Amino acid sequence: MPEPISRKAVLCTRCNVAKNYLGTKRFHEGTRWGILGDLGELFVNKEVFDVYACPSCGGVEFFVDGIGEQLRPD
Repeated sequence: MPEPISRKAVLCTRCNVAKNYLGTKRFHEGTRWGILGDLGELFVNKEVFDVYACPSCGGVEFFVDGIGEQLRPD
């Protein structure tokens, strides 16, 4: 059963139910520079997103970490 909708809930546009917060996820873009070790990580793009998923249809929504957090559930 989906959670009750709160004032700040992230709603699924298909099901109109509150999405579940899955946590903050890091996505790695670019080539792994195994030869350079940690130094190679300076040359890749890493993005951080807050991820929400609908418990009914499985739809997923990403939000940029650190922007607009006051508008989302705690």
